[in-house]
Amino acid sequence: MKISIAGAGAFGSAIASVFAKGGHSTKLFSPTNFKELCATRVPRALGNIKLPAEIDIVSSLEKTEKDEYLFLAVPTQNLASFCKENKSFLTDRPLIACCKGVDQETGLRPSEILSAHSSKVAVMSGPSFAVDISKGMPTALVLASGEPGFLKKLQSDISMHNFRLYRTSDVVGVELGGALKNIIAIACGIAIGAKQGDSARAALMTRGFSEMIAFAKAHGAKEKTLAGLSGLGDLSLTCNSEKSRNFVFGISLGCQKPFNKNKTVEGVATAFAVSQKARSLGLEMPITSSVSALVEGTASTEEVINSLLTRPTKEE
Repeated sequence: MKISIAGAGAFGSAIASVFAKGGHSTKLFSPTNFKELCATRVPRALGNIKLPAEIDIVSSLEKTEKDEYLFLAVPTQNLASFCKENKSFLTDRPLIACCKGVDQETGLRPSEILSAHSSKVAVMSGPSFAVDISKGMPTALVLASGEPGFLKKLQSDISMHNFRLYRTSDVVGVELGGALKNIIAIACGIAIGAKQGDSARAALMTRGFSEMIAFAKAHGAKEKTLAGLSGLGDLSLTCNSEKSRNFVFGISLGCQKPFNKNKTVEGVATAFAVSQKARSLGLEMPITSSVSALVEGTASTEEVINSLLTRPTKEE
């Protein structure tokens, strides 16, 4: 199977590695660090893990073929501009979004951005750290698409022993699960960074999960999807590990220490977009609103923690 991946960050490099090791003909498009990656074959975001020799690193999507699966491992906030710049190479080809989040400017999900270019669009999401995937550790993800024939073929073509893929038609649920959990991971990181304890983290995860379900259902998603890999599964992973950039970013906020600005933290822009949308829908999402206020600088860590602790008591 011929596969191309656009974006040579941590996740793009990781899935390129697993596909190449699985015997697929794999191309990795590196739009920002092509020369360095060709010279070292070591993606900076993956530490010292070297890309397999079978991966063909390319400098343009012109080097890819129209019938190849194209996985978009581009940050959500850059996806629209990336698609605009590479429009001629995206038209009517199979496109799979691997990014998690909501575009801050337009409020669009990745699949909605890609749907302007092709009718064959899917998303891949779930609990997965790039470094684990690149090492061949067992990972289970979910594929979602509104095109059942395309979805089944994609699942069959790319599933491997240590790379297990489930499928669903609930694109909205899968995308919002992957996007919203990043906001809650930041909140959990804030609690840990501010030394509020693991019990506080558990409370934030639980109440945050309720916010995720409410927001997703308001957009037509199925609650069952949020209870699966792209919702609860991904939430559990990112709120409990320092491999999660969103969680570590939250820790830095909680203890008021600097964070590496070169690392993509999708939950920041997503918190802004979701909190605005929630207000327009009349949805009460106090954790999401608090994270948005904190990263925007309109509230301090102490004020956020106090506002959450002093909320009115009610039925669960």
